[in-house]
Amino acid sequence: MNRITVTLRCRERKALSGIETPFIESLARCGCDVTLISEDTPAQIPPAGEWLVIFGNAAWYPQIRRRLMATPRHRRPYVLLWHSEPLPPARATGLPLPGLNIREVAKIVLRDARATDVYTNYFTLRSLHRAGIPDVLVLASRGRQEFLAERGIPGHFAPLGCDSSMGRDLGISRDIDVLFLGILDVPRRNRLLQTLRNQNFNLTTAGSWTDPAFWGDNRTVLLNRAKILVNMARTPAEFSGYRLSLGMVNKALVVSEPIYRPEPFVPGKHFVMVPSAEMAACIRHYLDAQDERRAITETASRFVHEEASLQRSTERMLGLMEDHERNNRP
Repeated sequence: MNRITVTLRCRERKALSGIETPFIESLARCGCDVTLISEDTPAQIPPAGEWLVIFGNAAWYPQIRRRLMATPRHRRPYVLLWHSEPLPPARATGLPLPGLNIREVAKIVLRDARATDVYTNYFTLRSLHRAGIPDVLVLASRGRQEFLAERGIPGHFAPLGCDSSMGRDLGISRDIDVLFLGILDVPRRNRLLQTLRNQNFNLTTAGSWTDPAFWGDNRTVLLNRAKILVNMARTPAEFSGYRLSLGMVNKALVVSEPIYRPEPFVPGKHFVMVPSAEMAACIRHYLDAQDERRAITETASRFVHEEASLQRSTERMLGLMEDHERNNRP
């Protein structure tokens, strides 16, 4: 097959400058010619016959989304959407639909393009699906794939995958017993973290979308100082694959509340998964059981480097793109 021409749209934040580079490099290694769209502008949408790859969440790019939906199918490019943001739980979880916090409600009311609550994300995907967009939908978790399949929206699975920008084992002293890395304006998450604080752990919490102190090399050093990285999601059972990968590649033991369908990771082998009520006891056990902790972190580190990598996921998506072109030739 000829080289695939890809126009890539990723979300840009000052602190995340260059975060798209590993994905661009992975696409290039797969034989793609890649152009990065730097703004949410329909002027840079590629012509029919080329590919527009949207990474993250189509809800973040309203102008591009509206232009695609207004363009006749035969005149728009092929579109691949790699959706990485939360969705409501699949029916098999047995969980009720999650409520929204005040910040999430405010973003919906204000029609803020930064909204990333589970309902905004789903309704965006549903409206695109009804317009025949995208040509290829890829979900970063099995649970999200299952939720959409229940509603007649087919998609493929490819985890976000590990890349070199996420860190490495520095071999330094791990002087932080327990670390949480993520946004700290989520009420449910803060309640769970407060429970750990009440148990008198040496707990460090950090994270920001805008502060470069929590990205790049600074983040790698912080993760390398941690013995245990705890995972607490925005909503129950949600898969936070990027956080899990960060812990694994930097050899911090990931201890997580229950996750629905945590593939490609296996609880007990790549990370530890326990009910929230048992998390404190589990953390105490692994702080003392250094050999057990090391056995899991070594296995997890090998797995994210050799199997659950960004390159593997990119190759999976390129195969889907080639199949789509082959099956839709005039």
